[in-house]
Amino acid sequence: MDKLSKDEIALRKAKKYIDALPDYAKRFFNKTKLKPSSIHVYSIEIAAFFDYLGTTSIKLNKISDLEKITPEVLEDYVEYLKSATKNGKKRNSSDRTIHRIICILSAFFDYYFQNGVILYNPASKVFRPVIPSNPKEGSSIQDNLKLLEYVEKGTLPNEHKKNQQKSLRNRDTALLALIIGTGIKISECVDLNIQDVDLEHRFITIKSRNVPNKIYISEFIADKLRIYLSERLELIAYYGHDDALFLSQHKKRLCVRSIEKLMQKYSTTLFEGKYSIKPQDLRNAFRRNVFTESKNIFITSEMCSNSPLTILHRYISYLECYETEKAVAFNPDHMYTEEQNEIQ
Repeated sequence: MDKLSKDEIALRKAKKYIDALPDYAKRFFNKTKLKPSSIHVYSIEIAAFFDYLGTTSIKLNKISDLEKITPEVLEDYVEYLKSATKNGKKRNSSDRTIHRIICILSAFFDYYFQNGVILYNPASKVFRPVIPSNPKEGSSIQDNLKLLEYVEKGTLPNEHKKNQQKSLRNRDTALLALIIGTGIKISECVDLNIQDVDLEHRFITIKSRNVPNKIYISEFIADKLRIYLSERLELIAYYGHDDALFLSQHKKRLCVRSIEKLMQKYSTTLFEGKYSIKPQDLRNAFRRNVFTESKNIFITSEMCSNSPLTILHRYISYLECYETEKAVAFNPDHMYTEEQNEIQ
């Protein structure tokens, strides 16, 4: 599915939530610059907050009534979220969910605070659960290579899956080799078009980043893509999906969820249900390996499309340990001996 159509779908979904809001609350979505996917998420949570207010004695009939929202009101809402039910089942909002909702409400109230409608942002005074900042290690290189080998040469258990695997083996192999070998995001992978692949010069072009970025690939990855492309160019894609590099069985652009299911299918079978490798595990593993090899925040940032601050935040403890080990191991005599050996 093309990116424009995905944005349109997100905006269409958001519209039903925004339409249910008071006119003054709609102003937030008209004036703030958010991605369509973010607008969808924000509209859901803000509409849910206004629905909650409808069950209380607080009435927000006009814009000046926003002054009635205090930190205590928001804290009551947080407690409500922890015990709320949805479709008869307890919601069980995690700390991460609570943190996200408070951030959304903070952005909402901050807009009205900046425009002089309210005297302060009440959400800024509400405690936000601390989210662990330890980076996910991702799967190991050995497990990733085992998975790649299984996708390329292994056999799935039942007959139906075997038939699917036979027709999709080259696609799945090329897809997995590309993710493992370059660390690109799954969203970037599904957005790739045929013309984004240059096998002669061995690179792919990622256009979903702020600046179109060339990602160079190994000869191994290029070979897998070449094999798949020989099949792909023979396929007649569904209308509107002609340029897509990776197609589903229905000849439409492969989506993120399909890749997640694909990897779950192969990894659970390979590891007999004890272990499942997710797409993000491959990216985390790639980022970790780049960082541990280079010890350079900016190289890792450039290769993984993360901000330097994000990389620093994730690996600050590793850097501290590395610098400590270097300091402890410092020995001028030993360094002099090594230099003399190199000269000889």
